Amino acid sequence: MKVTLLVENNSLFCVYLNSEHGFSAWVEDEDKKILFDCGYSDNFIKNAEALQIDLREADYVVLSHCHRDHSGGLKYLMKYYRDNAMFHRPVLLAASEEIFTKRWNFAKNHNSGLTLSRKELEEYFDVKIQETPFWITNSLCFMGLCERTNDFEHVHPQRAKRLVNGIWCDDVVDEDTQLCYRHKNYKDVSVIAACAHYGICNIMEYAKKITGCQHIHTYLGGSHLRIDEVPQSQLDQTCKYVKGQKITQFYICHDTDLHCKQALWNCTPSKEAGSGLQIELK
Repeated sequence: MKVTLLVENNSLFCVYLNSEHGFSAWVEDEDKKILFDCGYSDNFIKNAEALQIDLREADYVVLSHCHRDHSGGLKYLMKYYRDNAMFHRPVLLAASEEIFTKRWNFAKNHNSGLTLSRKELEEYFDVKIQETPFWITNSLCFMGLCERTNDFEHVHPQRAKRLVNGIWCDDVVDEDTQLCYRHKNYKDVSVIAACAHYGICNIMEYAKKITGCQHIHTYLGGSHLRIDEVPQSQLDQTCKYVKGQKITQFYICHDTDLHCKQALWNCTPSKEAGSGLQIELK
């Protein structure tokens, strides 16, 4: 499997690609190509063109969750398809109908969720809601809705509220999902995440359960650890878990503040992530 970070909060040194507060990755395994999230703007498209990646070849577009730093680029992707004679309809995979639930950040007074309706998406995609794990290839799995195995992650609501039956409610982003990859040795599993709203410990444990593997080889993605939103105790427990996993490669990136990145870097062998990163897993 090959993973290319199309856009991320930072850009790798001297690659001259765009970065933004967003996430998008291009994943290739066997004969399948997957666009995982679309960032906030059209920067992921510009970077894909610079990397000579043809987004029209996507078999699947996976939407990890509704937030605009992951879904905002969808409207630009649809325009790109329209302007560049898209020749087939990718499957748009999401883990829950909640991606269509309205979200609003009242502190900043802006829409934080998906701005496109199902009807608009169905003009370009075959929309598929899949709550349970779905194997895209023999080794690559769409994880669906994550299981919770601890009591310290996926607890604290986001700043944005969600609209439920006319009432604005707290939101822990239950629809969040990831990809996992079972290595050829059937012992290692790697995780490609975006925001990781369920928490990286829950996600890695669920990846092991889905695949039957015992060891995390690579983690690439965010952690949703920001010290202004979660208590220090959650960071401490996460670091304890990560240290015990003896992860081979750890790329912590999007939606992780510097304080939390430093803590995680100190407890596991970490590598730099950013727009333009390419990794291959076997």
